[in-house]
Amino acid sequence: MNKPLLFGHRGCPIEYPENTLPSFAACLESSIDGIELDVQLTKDGQLVVFHDDTLLRIANIDEKISSLDYRTLKQIDVGDGQKIPLLDEVFSLCNEKILYDIEIKAKDMADHQLEQKLYQTIMKFGLSENCIVSSFNPVSLLRFKHVCKNSMKTAVIYSIDPSVPKPLRKGFARHIVRPGYLKPEDAQAEKALTYEYPVVAWTVDTIERAEQLLTQGVRGLISNNPKLLKPLFTF
Repeated sequence: MNKPLLFGHRGCPIEYPENTLPSFAACLESSIDGIELDVQLTKDGQLVVFHDDTLLRIANIDEKISSLDYRTLKQIDVGDGQKIPLLDEVFSLCNEKILYDIEIKAKDMADHQLEQKLYQTIMKFGLSENCIVSSFNPVSLLRFKHVCKNSMKTAVIYSIDPSVPKPLRKGFARHIVRPGYLKPEDAQAEKALTYEYPVVAWTVDTIERAEQLLTQGVRGLISNNPKLLKPLFTF
């Protein structure tokens, strides 16, 4: 990154359902630098773009993404009549016109072939230069780095949220993964800047906070309202 970059968090969720094609298209149409999205595997091994491990919050269905095949998942309304997209569909929509921060959703250390399929899909579309691959899970990131032979940018995500294992809440995984970037939550951004890694902070949703972090030297911001922050990134 030669200049700070702006990413839409799961697209533009302030306007459209998160992680859906219209949400990503809104970023594309507004010339936002990039989109942040989440990937995981269905029961039949399809790479879908969805954040939670279950459908409960988004669709009020108490089922895991990993327990359903894509034929079933693509029938489910995730808001405003929108469906869960495949990563292929997002790449087909945006192609090389935008950057991608792809978060691997992996809660355990088992090899489910997610990293391999992600890399294969990125290469199929010729988008390796457009992608940063990130995760809370250091084992998943190490696996991806092995699969891509360290040829792609990676980022360790972390947060003080109780859902994150305690040893990883302050970015300790950087010592394991040695990523290209750190992705702390907004509240931990200042501390992250002392670790001598480029920092991309999430989620930053006000102009005042964005200006503050840009002045302090973050290399990127991930926002739920990227259009609001867009004027700060016109260099």
